[in-house]
Amino acid sequence: MTAPPGSGSHAGLGAELRAVAELALDRLGPALERARTESGVPQSAQACAACPICAVVALLRGERPELGVRLAEHASGLLAAVAAALHEEASAPSPPPSSSRRVQHIHVERPASRC
Repeated sequence: MTAPPGSGSHAGLGAELRAVAELALDRLGPALERARTESGVPQSAQACAACPICAVVALLRGERPELGVRLAEHASGLLAAVAAALHEEASAPSPPPSSSRRVQHIHVERPASRC
């Protein structure tokens, strides 16, 4: 993949972002899968059951709130979609670089303001 003209010091940014995303997927995937499938400790009766922040904190403590389980399921799906997009983009051939940019001028007429 070639960098677009004028990218200067940002030429390798796409590859770096891809590497960071893949590292995050590798680290977060197993943790979310454990949170989604493990039985864990049941949520205490005094804990907040509706707040997403409390649900995440409860998951980190080893409890299994229903909201936390649902958040883990959806986050796992999101990570799978990101991983598929990264894999698809990495396997797709890059298009040939265009030597000129195509720009179309569109004339816009605005009505006179009525004050």
